[in-house]
Amino acid sequence: MKEDGFTIIEVAVAILIIGVTTIGLVMGFSNGLAMVEDIKQTSVADHLVQEKMEELRGNTELIPATSQTVTEGIYTITIEATSVAPALTQVSIKVNWISHTGENLSRSLVTYFTENGITKSSD
Repeated sequence: MKEDGFTIIEVAVAILIIGVTTIGLVMGFSNGLAMVEDIKQTSVADHLVQEKMEELRGNTELIPATSQTVTEGIYTITIEATSVAPALTQVSIKVNWISHTGENLSRSLVTYFTENGITKSSD
């Protein structure tokens, strides 16, 4: 007499395969979402460092005498100015933040300003 259906071993193997596949998919989506968050934070940091530099280019009076630190959300922005020659100042802007994994990350931008801005005027 032949019976139709599945044995308990076949059912257990099928459940195991489905379970492993599901866990793999969930882990893949989780890692993908974490990667998207990292990229988003890095993009915001890049924007902040460029925005601060453009503010200084537009108004050199905003360049601090030595160092200035500002916090915006999860980001810490440090602006440092160093006189490297008469009428020439090196300006460094660094944005630091801690990622969702606890890693310290940063982006920075450095440029030089003359006494009249980016380029010296020929007055």
